[in-house]
Amino acid sequence: MAVAASSVTRYCRFFHVKHIASVLDYGAGTLRNARFLAKEGFTVYAADIPGQVERILSMAGHERMAAILDVEQLERTRLAVDLVVSTYVFNIIPDPSEKSRYLRNVRLNLRPGGYLLIEVRCRIQSPDCGTRCTFAHKCSSCVKTYSHQELDDLVAAYGFRRFSHYYCRHAVAVLYQLQNA
Repeated sequence: MAVAASSVTRYCRFFHVKHIASVLDYGAGTLRNARFLAKEGFTVYAADIPGQVERILSMAGHERMAAILDVEQLERTRLAVDLVVSTYVFNIIPDPSEKSRYLRNVRLNLRPGGYLLIEVRCRIQSPDCGTRCTFAHKCSSCVKTYSHQELDDLVAAYGFRRFSHYYCRHAVAVLYQLQNA
């Protein structure tokens, strides 16, 4: 069984201190984060693409979820969760319009003042990147990576403000708070 993402385990105590009760694991994959959070006492909703939802329904631990949702449903659900967890999902969405849709769905399903925890591969400046992709971040070593500032710029339009962040080895994890409208 896969271990929860380091950002999820690292911030878990903070989630309890802030009285977070409900969580949406958006891009739940193998349920590694969802199972961990359910064991920690959170009410967890798991969402993923249709093909993965079918696989999730056959996985151990899926019955502990409050609901397992197809991402298409997130446009209509308005869950009003306290926290959305997104680990290694945002960086694999290639289409900018799909990234916008993802962030809209996060906002639609998060209560005002709620949190978004996003963990992605971090950008490592490579000397050979510049000549191959002219710093447009299109070469294979950086196309699916972000810095915390790049993430800040992407999520700001959806009403999020950075609360905390940290880097470790190959990743950056950023905790955002949705500002009250």
